[in-house]
Amino acid sequence: LKVKQKKGLMQKLLSGKVRLKGFDGEWEEVELREIANLYQPQTISQSMFVDCGYPVYGANGLIGYFSKFNHETWQITITCRGSTCGTVNRTNGPAWITGNAMVVNCDNFEINKMFLYYKLLTGNFSSIISGSGQPQIVLTPLLRWKIYIPVDKKEQSAIASILSKCDKEIELLKQKLELNKKQKKWLMQKLL
Repeated sequence: LKVKQKKGLMQKLLSGKVRLKGFDGEWEEVELREIANLYQPQTISQSMFVDCGYPVYGANGLIGYFSKFNHETWQITITCRGSTCGTVNRTNGPAWITGNAMVVNCDNFEINKMFLYYKLLTGNFSSIISGSGQPQIVLTPLLRWKIYIPVDKKEQSAIASILSKCDKEIELLKQKLELNKKQKKWLMQKLL
C-alpha cells in the first residue's frame, strides 16, 4: 500500500500538477545535457574483481567489488544495454560504474541530485531505445531527452525530501515484515 501511495505521490509532485505549500514558481522543460554530464565509464573484466573493496555497479546494480573506484560520490545510472534498458538506478558512495550503464552526473550542475533521481525514475525512455537484437540507449538521444523541472532549487529539494522520507518509511516496513516472518517461522518450529 505504501509503495502504491508513493508512486501516486511521485506522479503528482514530479509533474507539477500538485504543488507544495509555499512554492508557486515556474517549471521549465530542459534537455538532460543542460543539467547533467552523461557518459559511459570504462568497463572492467570480472576477472579483475576482488572479494572486498569498492562496489562495482553494472547495468542492473551491484555486480562485484574492485580495488579502485571511478566515482567518489553516489551517482544516477540508466541501464543502456539489454532487456532492462532504460531502468534507472543509483549507486552508493565511492564505487566503480561499468560501461553497461549510462552515468547521469549532475554534481557540478544547479539541480538537486535526489530530485533528478526521482524525476528520472518516472521517465519513459522507450522512445530512445534502439536496436532490434539487443535493446540499447546511445548517448545522443539521451542528451536531448527532455524533462520538466521546477526552476527553484528549494522546491526541487522539498520534493526530494518528501520522497526520501517515503523511501525510508517503506524500507522500515520491509525490515519489520522480514522480522515478523522470521518470528513466525521460529514460532511455527517451536509450536508444531
